[in-house]
Amino acid sequence: MNKLSKQHLVNFLQTEAGKNALREASRVVSEEIISAAKYYIGTPDGKYFEAGQFHKNVVKAKKAYVTLNTIMGGNTAEQDRFNEGKKQIPELLTPLGVKKMVSLFIHLFYFASEGSSNIDYETVRACRQTEVSEGESIVGALTSTTKLSIDEIMKLGYGNKNGLAICRYKFYDGVVIFDMERLEDEYMKPKEREVLLLTGNKLEVHCYGYDERYLGKDGQPALMYDIEVFPPKFKNNTKNQEELERVVYDATYIAEIKKFYEALNQDTHFPNVPECYDVWKKSFKELVILELSNLV
Repeated sequence: MNKLSKQHLVNFLQTEAGKNALREASRVVSEEIISAAKYYIGTPDGKYFEAGQFHKNVVKAKKAYVTLNTIMGGNTAEQDRFNEGKKQIPELLTPLGVKKMVSLFIHLFYFASEGSSNIDYETVRACRQTEVSEGESIVGALTSTTKLSIDEIMKLGYGNKNGLAICRYKFYDGVVIFDMERLEDEYMKPKEREVLLLTGNKLEVHCYGYDERYLGKDGQPALMYDIEVFPPKFKNNTKNQEELERVVYDATYIAEIKKFYEALNQDTHFPNVPECYDVWKKSFKELVILELSNLV
């Protein structure tokens, strides 16, 4: 019966109706990927997180990447953003919202993998020093860089961070990046010329000291880095997907974490971290990596 079903599908896809179905499926997938990209960079079109399914703060979020990168970030990500007054989107934290966040990383990686060769430009980024470590590392949170110069990004206010670091990125064939200019007319911030580094890429980071020309929010000079970016090499999967999903999509955990993210927006002192948060965040990141490893 399975063989017959597969053959029926093959035969159907050879027909004009089947070809039309494939084209329609491709169009729908492409639209969802574009909507996911636009959502991440802060120009949501209302199609990825839809009204009726999510709170209006989610649907119209201009800086949802703050929450996405906090979850995918390191141990100090929550404290860093709290100290800088960066607002979270706690309404994202519902069981369906968490599933859509995992899918967002998968969509972007899939699209980016299609254009990973012959990259003839370098990019720069202004970030926190706590987000950079010298030596070898792997991209965790999506990393937004730009084809603009250091002087240009400083004029645009990207250096408004405590403990400022400025990174210059050089790419090698096979890296997985999302050049927003590939979206053409769908790209709503063309002047920013953003290029996303996707989760899983390997980094080799070299620090070459402070530069007095560039000052952070705290008035201190920026620490400068050169970063070489190599293709992802995921380790053999030993994680059980079902076990990870049980933790990541646990409604009780998500409700507790939502309260924590609400407190990050409201409290004058850094709030107490729920007991479940560390294992949930670790499992979220591991689930994303597991899903991405299935694409390569």
